[in-house]
Formats: sequence, C-alpha cells, structure tokens
Amino acid sequence: MTIVLAGIFITVNAQTEKQNWLVGGRIDLNTGENSTHIGFSPSAGVFVIDNFAIGASFLIDYNKSGDVKATDFGVGPFLRYYFTKGMAKPLLHASVSYLSSKYKSPAFSTTNNGSNILAAGGVAIFINENVSIEVLAGYSRTKYKDFEGSGGFNLGIGFQVYLNQRQLKNPTSK
Repeated sequence: MTIVLAGIFITVNAQTEKQNWLVGGRIDLNTGENSTHIGFSPSAGVFVIDNFAIGASFLIDYNKSGDVKATDFGVGPFLRYYFTKGMAKPLLHASVSYLSSKYKSPAFSTTNNGSNILAAGGVAIFINENVSIEVLAGYSRTKYKDFEGSGGFNLGIGFQVYLNQRQLKNPTSK
C-alpha cells in the first residue's frame, strides 16, 4: 500500500519546463440550448516559461440540431498554464479559433465563417513521465459572421505527450 501511495504522489518536474513541447488532442462534448456537438482538436505547443505553454490547435466538429447539420473546421492559438508539481496538475486553458462552417438542412445549404472561444479549467493526470490524460470543463462560445452562434458548457477529455529538449534532439534518449 505504501509503495502504491508513494507512486501516486511522486513528483514529476520535467514535463512543463521551459522549451519543452506538448503534442496531443482532445475530444469534446458540448451541450447548449437545443444543440449537441462532438469534436476533435489536435494541438501542439511549446513552454515559453515553466508551466506556461502557447501553441496552436485545429478544430474538427460535427453538429446536428434537428434537421440541420453543420461541419466546422478551425485553427487558432491557445494558452495553457499548469499549477503545482506532481502526477496530477491542475491547469487553465484558453483558446480562440477561426472557423469555416458548412450548414445543410432539407431547405438550404450554406457556408459561413466565424470564431470560437473556449475558457476552461481542468487537470492533467500523468500516467507516466511523458503522457497525461486530461479533463477540461468550461465555457465555449461560437459566433458567426452572418448569424448568432451558440454557447454552453464544454466537457473535454484528451491526452498530451510531453517532449523535452533531449528527446527532440535525440528521439532514442529518455
């Protein structure tokens, strides 16, 4: 029991240090007023200071509300800050994405541009020194050029792979 508890609380420091990279993705489930969507967001970033990363994410979403179907593609920057040292690190995440959306219903089909913002908090749970599973919960809002979008609670589950400078220069090193 002591060994298991010690393993849970071992401090892992190297993942979120300056100049390290994170690469991963997230699957989202968003519920709002009369809408539900599922999306995938691959991302990559670099730690500019310890615990603070900036990067870019891509967004691929499929939405359906009644007879209306929408497909969104997006790209944009993100900011992320990790708190504490250890195997479970609380974090704050913010992102803005430019969107291109295609809508289809029995009555019409159109393409529109817009933006999405996400402000969330969560936790990265490290399953080993270089990989974490993360849960993010927050608020997501989408707005389009030609019409009002939607907003609501956002729950995302994802993973990240953390690469330090030594691993980037020599992929066979630990």
